[in-house]
Amino acid sequence: MDNPFYHRGAIRETEKFYGRESETTQILGLLRNGQSVSLTGPRRIGKSSLLFNLCQDSVRASHQLETPNALFIMIDCQMIGGAPAEEVYEVLLDEIGRSIEDAGLKVDSKAPAGTWRALDRMLGAVSRLNIPIVILLDEFELLAANENLTPFFFTRLRGLTTRYGIAFVTASQRPLFSITASEEILSSPFFNIFVSLSLGLFSKEDAVGLLKSRLAETDISFSDDLIEHLVHEVGPNPFFLHIAGYHAWQVILENENEEINYNALDREIEREAESHLSYVWHNLTPNEQYGLVVGEGNTDVLRSLHQQCLIWERGRPGSTGILRPTFSSDIMRRYVRRQQVESVIQADPFVIDLARHRATVKGGELTLTISQFDLLSRLARSPGQVVDADDLEKAVWGEALLDDPDRLKTLIKRLRKAIEPWQGWIVSERGVGYVLRAPAEPAE
Repeated sequence: MDNPFYHRGAIRETEKFYGRESETTQILGLLRNGQSVSLTGPRRIGKSSLLFNLCQDSVRASHQLETPNALFIMIDCQMIGGAPAEEVYEVLLDEIGRSIEDAGLKVDSKAPAGTWRALDRMLGAVSRLNIPIVILLDEFELLAANENLTPFFFTRLRGLTTRYGIAFVTASQRPLFSITASEEILSSPFFNIFVSLSLGLFSKEDAVGLLKSRLAETDISFSDDLIEHLVHEVGPNPFFLHIAGYHAWQVILENENEEINYNALDREIEREAESHLSYVWHNLTPNEQYGLVVGEGNTDVLRSLHQQCLIWERGRPGSTGILRPTFSSDIMRRYVRRQQVESVIQADPFVIDLARHRATVKGGELTLTISQFDLLSRLARSPGQVVDADDLEKAVWGEALLDDPDRLKTLIKRLRKAIEPWQGWIVSERGVGYVLRAPAEPAE
């Protein structure tokens, strides 16, 4: 059997596309009324797949936008990201002409190819047939940041919406105002015609539904416990769910009737997801990296992390603000805990913010004295490694001498009490020192 979780790129087949019913209905409703839409969402969240789905007649029929009642033209802006205006006009003209031909329409439009005049005449001829045109621009940030294009170019595109009723759907990782080549470009009226729609994580129900829908094609099934584990491991992210489902399916296929080793499965999932996690991390600003690590930040930082599907909102019922963010997946949490951030010590589950003199565990803040904070910080700098007593004393009291051989033991005892129920993480190595590590599980 072929593994049904093979998708890594955009999903082009309608029968393979899952979820996003609400977003699809909302976008088609706007387009039916001639309203352009700006679709934003992080890399690999499914923007391209959604655009391909919108191009299917069977999807658009419910809104009377199927061919030939409407023409949907999808263009990958990677083809024209650095092109001059004339090449962009030619690509638009070619794709519109192909859609007209596929729809079996007869349009008479004569003008030199590769010119604005040719594009304008073609659209004018289509408009006389009272057929709306929707142009979907995937990877739109590449076009918006194209330094060969002037504000006049985008103003011309805006003119198409008023003259011929053209509607646009742009897909980009970030909002339009943050991806343009310059403030001058942003001032074009083209960027004022869009309704913004954010594409985020699945609901938990849709995450479970995606896994089960893929399995429906095979004779293999996942237990409820396995599905729960996979959703917790990778979060309700469709890209990560395909990775998780792929490796779980392989494990079951290759080890029939054997108990699943979840730790080994998690390692395989994380190994494949590593490159994407690295891409996400290294494209964050320093403030976003800091906010993700310590779980706090100003409103703009937290909003950005939430829009990039890296954190959940957690707060009071009815709250509109992000009060206490938490990671949207376990693999993201583990990846972040391995990263180096200035003035922060990470020894999962402990996070110590040296600049703000603040320590947390699993997102909850610890109430520590200065001595307790310094002691925990020193242990956390070397997680899993034994730190001798002299080193710990210097970290807390410096070189000051004090005739009190029990002062470190007393401080360790108080620190353990202060970090309950995590006190078992501070382990004593008799005659050597102390180590910060997960307590050993009792033997069965």
